[in-house]
Amino acid sequence: MKKKLNNILITNDDGYNAIGIKILLEIAEKLGKNVYVISPEKNQSAKSKSITIRNNINYKKISNYNWIVDGTPTDCMIFALNHIFKSDKPDLILSGINAGSNIGDEVSYSGTVAAAWEGAVRGINSIALSQYGGDNNIYSYKNSKNNALNVINYLLDLNLGHPKFYNVNFPFIFSEIIKSKDYLFTELASQKKADEIIFSQDNNSFSIGRMINHNECVLNSDLETLKKNKISITPLLLNLTNNIIINNLKIS
Repeated sequence: MKKKLNNILITNDDGYNAIGIKILLEIAEKLGKNVYVISPEKNQSAKSKSITIRNNINYKKISNYNWIVDGTPTDCMIFALNHIFKSDKPDLILSGINAGSNIGDEVSYSGTVAAAWEGAVRGINSIALSQYGGDNNIYSYKNSKNNALNVINYLLDLNLGHPKFYNVNFPFIFSEIIKSKDYLFTELASQKKADEIIFSQDNNSFSIGRMINHNECVLNSDLETLKKNKISITPLLLNLTNNIIINNLKIS
C-alpha cells in the first residue's frame, strides 16, 4: 500500500460549497493523513492570480482543517501558506475540481490554475484539476471522480527532480477507470480568436460572453485531447520569460 503524505492542502475557485471540491476532498483523504481545505466563500472563477489589496479579507475557521476565505483563490493560498503552513510547507497542493475545463488560453484566466501556481512558486508539488462539462450535477464529475486519484499518484511518481506543476483536464464521458496509456501529455491550445460582447439595451454596460475560437486543429493540444475523450495533462512553467528572444539578443 502506498504511503500517505502527511499534509495536503486543497482549494478551488468555485467556492467552498462546490461539488468539485467535495469530490476532491474525498480523493485527498485517500492520499494524505491530514487534509486542509481553504476555499473561497463565493465563486471566484476567472479571477486568475488576482489578490485582494488595501481591504480586509474576512475568514471563518470551521475546524482545525477547514477555513472559508472571503477572497480569491490566490488569497486563500496566501493565507494558508503564510499562516496555517507558516512553519512547514504542505506536501501537496490540489486545486479544483473545477466546474468546466481549463484549457489553452483559458489557463491565464483560471483561478483554479492560479491557486496551484501560488504553491508551485514556493517549491510545492501543485496540481490543478478540471472537469470538462462539470456543472451542478454530481454525475457530470464521474470521470474525474473515478480517475483523479490514479492520475495524481501517477504524476507524483514521476521522478523529475524539481517541483511538479500540472494542469489536468478530464473528458466528459461516463467511463469508469481510464488506463495510464490514455493520459496524454499535452501543450496548451492557442485557440482564442475573439470574445463575445453583449451590450445592455441602454448601451451603458456590457457583459462578456463566450470565447470565440479558431477552427485550427493542434493534434497534441489539451483541447484536441479532450475531444478524443482522453485525459489531458499539461506541464506548466512558472517563468514567463521569453528565453528565445533573450538568447538571440545575447548572440547579436
